[in-house]
Amino acid sequence: MVTDLPLIFKNLGIAGLDLIAIPFFLITVLTYLNRNTKQHLAGGFGMISQLYLGFIGIFLHELSHLLVAIFFGHRIVTFRLLKRPHPDQPGVTGASDMTLGYVNHTWNQRNWYQTMGNLFIGIAPIFGCALALFGLTALLLPGVCHGLLTLMANPFNLDLSGFGQPVGANWWRWILMITLSLNISIGGFDLSNADFANSKIGVISFIMAVTAITVLLTMANAATGYLRVITALAIWLILILGYALVISLLTNLTVRLILRR
Repeated sequence: MVTDLPLIFKNLGIAGLDLIAIPFFLITVLTYLNRNTKQHLAGGFGMISQLYLGFIGIFLHELSHLLVAIFFGHRIVTFRLLKRPHPDQPGVTGASDMTLGYVNHTWNQRNWYQTMGNLFIGIAPIFGCALALFGLTALLLPGVCHGLLTLMANPFNLDLSGFGQPVGANWWRWILMITLSLNISIGGFDLSNADFANSKIGVISFIMAVTAITVLLTMANAATGYLRVITALAIWLILILGYALVISLLTNLTVRLILRR
């Protein structure tokens, strides 16, 4: 058993950065940008404009909540993956029905697994939409996908040579990729206050689990593969969400320019 405290703290730092700090930062910035874009769209073109410009993202957003809730054993009460808003009608809370989709679920508060699941259910849309963008990249821009996989293959010795290979895509592939990415970003990468509140319930359980796994694997001298995997995932997340961040920023600036806000 390894009891090297500096090594344990070093590995805890890597795990915390890969699994907590990086995702939290990217999720927060993406949420702020796309929420701000949707507010401008609603103010300038009406609430329904969010549905027209982000329906794919909204569908993926709610589907991600639903699938992860089922995975963690939550009971699904009711859900709608996509719906029109009805400002003139009362919603579940009694206020105007402004939702574009929803997933209502319950869980056993004495069940550690289900409680921790709230964290992943709350942030599921970020990863669901990221997977959708990755799938689009593999389909439309295989050269870019190859470069990403090359980086992930050796996360502690980054190799950028894969991105130097020909993309092998026509101009229409880039236009289609950007158009679909815009729709996914507007509708999907925006966690609601309820999503964040739901995620907070499982944060402590998740941090405890990450800490325990990291410490035990380090002490058993078996942390190398674990750290390699989570660092590769962090690189994947940075590149995919970094791309979504650029699309979201350009969209936000364009909407502001059109509306002069």
